[in-house]
Parts: sequence; structure tokens; C-alpha cells
Amino acid sequence: MDLTSLQSLIHTHPLIDNHAHNLLTRDAACNYAKYPFEQITSEAQGAALRNAPSTLPLHRATSQLAALYRCPPDWDHVKAARDAWVQRDYDGLIRECLQGTHTLLLDDLLTDQDIESYEWHDRFTTAQTKRIVRIEILAAQTISSLMRDDLRSQEGDPSVLRDRWDKFREGFRRRIAGAIGDPAVVGFKSVICYRTGLNVQPTEDDDDTLLLESFARTVRQGQGSAYRVEDKRLNDWVVRQTLNHLQAAKNVSASAPNKPLQLHTGLGDNDIDLVLSNPAHLQSLIAQYPDVDFVLLHSSYPYTREAGYLACVYPNVYLDLGEVFPMVSRDAQESILRESLDIVPTTRLLWSTDGHFFPETFYLANKQFRDVMETVFVDYVHKGDFTVDQAKQAAADILFHNSNRAYSLNEKLAYDAPVLVNGVSPSSTGTLDAFMRNNPDVKYIWMQFIDYTNTTRVRIFPVAEFAKIVRKQRRIGICLCTQLMLQDDSIAPEGSVTGQFYMEPDLSSLCRNVGINSKSATVMTYWKTEEGAPLPGCPRTTLQRVTNNLREHGIEVKCGFEIEVIFLKPTTNASGETEYVPVVQNHSWSQMTRDTRTMVPLLEEIVDSLASVGIHLEQFHAESAPGQFEFVLPPGSPITAVDTLLKARQIVTCVVEQHGLRATLHPRPLPHAAGSASHAHVSISPPTHEVSFLAGIMRHYPALAAFTLSQDVSYDRVKSGLWAGSEWVTWGTQNRETPIRKISPGHWEIKTLDGLANMYLAMVAFLAAGYLGVKENLPLTNKDCIHDAAKLPPSEREALGIITQLPKSMSQSLDALDADSALQSVIGETLVKNYTIVKRIESKRLLDMDETVKRNWLIERY
Repeated sequence: MDLTSLQSLIHTHPLIDNHAHNLLTRDAACNYAKYPFEQITSEAQGAALRNAPSTLPLHRATSQLAALYRCPPDWDHVKAARDAWVQRDYDGLIRECLQGTHTLLLDDLLTDQDIESYEWHDRFTTAQTKRIVRIEILAAQTISSLMRDDLRSQEGDPSVLRDRWDKFREGFRRRIAGAIGDPAVVGFKSVICYRTGLNVQPTEDDDDTLLLESFARTVRQGQGSAYRVEDKRLNDWVVRQTLNHLQAAKNVSASAPNKPLQLHTGLGDNDIDLVLSNPAHLQSLIAQYPDVDFVLLHSSYPYTREAGYLACVYPNVYLDLGEVFPMVSRDAQESILRESLDIVPTTRLLWSTDGHFFPETFYLANKQFRDVMETVFVDYVHKGDFTVDQAKQAAADILFHNSNRAYSLNEKLAYDAPVLVNGVSPSSTGTLDAFMRNNPDVKYIWMQFIDYTNTTRVRIFPVAEFAKIVRKQRRIGICLCTQLMLQDDSIAPEGSVTGQFYMEPDLSSLCRNVGINSKSATVMTYWKTEEGAPLPGCPRTTLQRVTNNLREHGIEVKCGFEIEVIFLKPTTNASGETEYVPVVQNHSWSQMTRDTRTMVPLLEEIVDSLASVGIHLEQFHAESAPGQFEFVLPPGSPITAVDTLLKARQIVTCVVEQHGLRATLHPRPLPHAAGSASHAHVSISPPTHEVSFLAGIMRHYPALAAFTLSQDVSYDRVKSGLWAGSEWVTWGTQNRETPIRKISPGHWEIKTLDGLANMYLAMVAFLAAGYLGVKENLPLTNKDCIHDAAKLPPSEREALGIITQLPKSMSQSLDALDADSALQSVIGETLVKNYTIVKRIESKRLLDMDETVKRNWLIERY
């Protein structure tokens, strides 16, 4: 059972925060006398708040914030580190805390002091922030406006009271109608739970005398100060009037945007009546307004099951899972999520942080919710209640799709395939704008492509110029001969200086650069012809095409990579030449030796840097060779997974360089130690075609090795006993001495693959071979090998169908590729021809080099 895709989705899927509040201004962000920081995990106030540091939620928050701030895990250090970060880079702290947030729906009427406007928050999210209008504030504002303009005495004059009531009623209705028509407003909220309780009268009285008296008391109590709507008759009326307008709007036009009414339920401050905060009191009201959607906020804790029942039996009720993260303990959070899933359809559950004032409230809520969701959903998958795909769909619905539908947001996920209009994606400039709002300090964009020698080629543009490229106002031409270029920028004799292709940025890969002192970002590119068509030979385009070929057969592909890298220290020998030695010596596989422990701060810096741009590792550990470590990346679609791999490698390299070291992908830089691979995990879904897919891999393996083992030094690892795939074309279940290790149905690990390969092309070759197997419905003649085939007698190998040796050199694999016309036809004959030319010249040059010179040459480039 492959749970990695589920776990990755839970921790990385963009989210819509359907209920939150404004952040404090930078000047107020550390005013703890007015805004106690302890309230990030507690509803307590005043004297009661002094007990917060002894609660489990605050202890947990302390530990998690200490990791965020990189400080000791105690409350005083956490606050001191926070103060320093706020003063140094408040925007940076917010950006870190809102990582993964697609858009915010803000109740921006919680207060009007010391906060930023709702529009200000746009810089930290992918899409524009929207408003949730608090109706009790609208009512209070209406009374304030009315009384400011009407100085008549009310005492003993029913006509004055009636006139004021009529004007208030009309004024409130205008405000509600205006908010319904405002595209920035996507919903409404009532805090009647705090004011008079959830036992709202669902219908109007025949006689409004009691309502008039309620209005009069509200006006009298507010004279000389702010008005506060907290008299039951009037509060109930305010809720009903809002519902009337919302229902009327739906009756006028069924296609009108849906604008739900949120109601605070359950957990609250000490001015709440806990008994009357039970959402069961709302049942009659919900039934009275079937055309209006109700959102029961804050998990209705401790009445989660009652709210869940309403969300189950009424089609117009959603249950929001917010606020209890991070307000209650881990066990309570898990219990609340399980109770929410008791009977509630997963299409009726919404996520929110109830984040407010402090960006850390967003950070803790999102982190803890994703952690608990993983625990609960993985458990349900293990028990057979969910399939992996069902759990993934439920997670994506809760995090994004349900809110997107409930509030008629019409948002698109950033990695959705764009629709082109006149050759331009309508969302492309929006994507760039959103990226710049989230990263306003970025000044330069690096446009990159990977050539056939696996060399990264870069062009750098100021943001304003890059925007022109995105808007198709400018094109960036690259000489066609770069397809025949070697690492030293020389061109193969077959190359020509005539003609060019154009780099087209893929904004789904846009990512800020970290680990380097640069205010820049990187974007990968496609190669286009003069007419704007895909250029034959583009590695990314070819990978997308082959992925689509499999999709036409009903097969979806996921890939994930492991980075194996060796950290070396440059030294200068007696001749003044640079030599590279391992950064540690006392080191072994998955062990924390004394030497290895000295590397932990650097490893954690790398992991934190990766996480800061949304690359969340699944694990990392020491590998066998001195100074060798492995970082396991999350899976994704083939192109996304390769993009992630290249960005992660770049970050590892940059971070390590900051410490005066070199991180190398050289397959065997230390001749007497284990080598470095770049193992790839590939899975197909559904796995029903796994036999013919694997048969294609076996048939075409010698040819595809030209892409996976792309330099002669790569073949130093193709030996028995190195756990690198051994020496024969075969496969085996959980056998690390076969080039293909089967892990589960439709899921394999490619062992004969290293960091010198252009990974787009390596995946192209592998998937193309599998595609040929599926297309031709090939039988699988290789049997499951559970031993190292190199150590089997010939008769046993033949009985298993193992008859082909892996190539022993670059020349042998290129010869196999030249002879494999079927694989060439899928990959593309032009690409294969140019690739082969480059690789034969490269191979000859490297074989002619002195071994020490060649070793350093490769270390410095890879």
C-alpha cells in the first residue's frame, strides 16, 4: 500500500482558509500588553490567561514555534526570537506562516484598531483575499449612523421609536443588500452565539411590540458610547433578515454567487453561554431557510457530533473544522476530526484556521491540522475504510474544493493545466502577479533549461522584463546549436549557428531561490519553434508527450526521487591544485556517529530551506560513503517531480556552498566507497497494466540505459554487491540487486540511475519503454528475481528469463539505443540523434582525461 502520495497531498495541497481575521500591523505585532501572545492557544482572558503556559496546547505550540524560529523550546526564548523576527522581517514571518494558503476569507470586522486591511493580505496568498461580513457589526453601524443624524428624544414617544425603527430596518436592509452585491464579499457571519445564544426564533412574531422594545433597549444602552447589538429579540431579527435577503437573492437568480451564513458555535470566550452554544438549537432555523447555506464554525466543540448530525441530514449545512487547531490538545484534535467524520459527508467539511492578529495562529493551525489529518486518514486507509484515492479526494475537498464551491470562489489550483487564448494563458499574468504579491522582494527571474549533458543553462531577467515574456510581448531566442553543445560550450561538428528556438516559461515551476544571497526566483522552460509550436527535442515537452501517451491508455503516472549527495571539502595540495576530501570520515549508513552529528545543523538548514519553498521531505539520513547523505522528495506528476528534484538539488548545493563545502552528484567520487545514485520511484495507476508495462522496460532496458547511466563513470556502479542494480536486466520484489525493484503493484524503483542524467530524458526513456510494452501488450518473460542475478549459475538465470546483461559502458548503451528503432520512435528521432552525437563526443573527451583531472572536473560540474 503506497501511502506516500496521500501523505504528500495532505501536507502540500493548497488550502482555502474559509474563516480568519486580520493580522496586526507591524507596530502592534509585539504589543503583548494589549494582545497577549498566549492567546494563540487559549480563549482565556485576564487573570485566567496566566494559566495558559501550563496547558498542553501551549507546550505543543512552544515546541513547534521553536522549530520555526530556530530557538530553544521554552516560552521566553520563543517570544524573544519572535520579537527579533518581527523587527527584522515581519513580512517574511507572515509569508512563512501562510505557506500553502491559496486564499483567505476574512471576517475583517473583529476590530478596527491596529490591524491591516483585508486587501493588504493579498501579498501573502495566491489569490485575492475575500471578505466575510459580520452582521451584528452592520446592525451596530446602522444604529450609530441613525442616532448621529437623529437627535430627538425617544423617552415616552412611541412615534419617534417607530420612526427610528423603520429607518433602522431600512438602513440595515440596504447594508445587507449592498454586501450581497459586493463581489469582494463571499459570505456573512453572525456571532449571536456570544450575544444571546443559538436558540434563534425562526419566524417573526405577529406583533412586533417586543421587537420594538428590544430595539429601544439597545439604543438606550448605547447612548454616549458604541452601540452593541446584544438583546435577544433584535439579535434574532438581524439573523432572520440576513437569511431572508440571502434566500431572496437565490430566488431571483439560481446562478447568483452562493454566500453562506457562518455562525460561531461552541468554543468561545468567557462571555459565551456554553449551553446555548450547542448548534442543535439551530435546527428549526436551518429547516426554515433551505435555500441558504449555513456554516457551523469552530468544529462546534464540544458539540461536534451535534453539528455533524446537522451537516449530515440537512443539505444546506457545512461543518467547519477550525479554531480547535491549535486551541486543544493533539488527542482532542484527533477525536474532533474523527467525530466530524462519523456521519458527515467529506464534501460538507470545510477548513479554516480562525487565524487572527498573529501570523503564528495560521501557522500552528495549518501545521497541526495537516498532521492530524495524516494520522486519521492513514489509519482509515490501513483499516480499509478509505482507499488511498478516496482519502486523497477527501483531503483535497476539505482543504480546497468544498470552500471553493460553497463560497462560489471559482478558484483554480496553481498546477491546473492552463487554457490558452491566442497563445497566452489568461491566468499566466495572474499567476505571476500572485507570486510577486507573495514575494515582493524578488527582483530577478532565472529562466532555466537543462541540456543533453545535464548542464543547467540560465538567462536572468529583471521582473519587469520577465513580465513582458509572460505577456508574450517579448521572446527569448536560443541558438539551435545548444542541442549539440558540450559542458565547455563547444559545439559538435554537426551543429550550426543558424536558427533558434524560444524559451517559454512554465509558471507552475516558478519558485524563489533560497540558500543563496539573491533576491531572485527560478522558472523552468519549454522550447518552442519560431511559430510557437513545441520544438522536437525539448526534454520537458517530450516528457509531457510521453506522459500523455500513457494517459490515452488510461494510465496515470507518479514519480518521486531520492537525492544521494556527498559533501566534500576543497583543499589545496602542495602543487596549488584543488583536491576534494570527504567532509567527515567516521560515518556509515543510517548511523549518527560523532562526525556525522557535526553535520546535523547543516542537514536541518537544508531541510528548512527546502520546506520554505514548499518542498517537504519525506525523510533524510546518512548514506554509506563518508560525507554521503540521502534526501527523499515527495512524489508528483513526472514533470513536477523532476522540477522539484532540480530545485531541491540547487538548494542543497547553494546551502552547502554557504559553508565552504561542495555537494557532488558524482556517481563514484570515492573509489573505495559506495557510490551515489538518484533512485526514482515510478508508479502507474491503475496497476492493471503493470505486467505489460514492466515487460516493455525489460525489453528496452539496454537502450534506455543510455539516458539513465549517461556517462562512463556511471558504469562504475553497475557491479554486483553495491546495491546499485547489479549487472543483468531483470526485476525483483524488494530486491535491491536488480535494476528494477518492485515495491508494490504498479510501483517500482529504478536503481540504475544517477545524478549525471538529464532526469527529464531519463524519465522519458523509462516511460517510453513502458508505453511500448502496454501498446504492444508484451508478455513478461522475466520472472521475479529474489537473488543477485550476477551470482546465480547460468542455468538458474535462464530459468528466470534473465538473458541480457546491462551495458558496461556508455558506448554499449548508445549502441543499444541506435539499434532500438521502436524506442527512438516514441522518444523522437531528432532528440535521440542529437543526444547520441553529444554523448559520444563527451564520452571520448572524458575517457581521454587523466583520472584525477576527470574526477575533479566532474565534481566541480555535478
